[in-house]
Amino acid sequence: MADWLDKIKTVSKTKGDSAPESAKSAGIGCLGAIIVIATILTFLIAFGLFRSGHWVMGSSALLFAVIGTLTSALLLWPQKSNGL
Repeated sequence: MADWLDKIKTVSKTKGDSAPESAKSAGIGCLGAIIVIATILTFLIAFGLFRSGHWVMGSSALLFAVIGTLTSALLLWPQKSNGL
């Protein structure tokens, strides 16, 4: 387990000259997928809060879900195009 954590730390500390691009894109994709799942769950929580009449908490949960949606869209959008 410690060896795996060392490998992750090594890849995360690089500036792009030694870590493979596929590893970076896979990491960003996994992070984006986790944020998408959390956003879907937050939408469901906001919907339940609205249905039960808790408008203030539902509004804050909906705002959090919108921020999560924008964050996941930015993460899953290609950051740079391949010029070759």
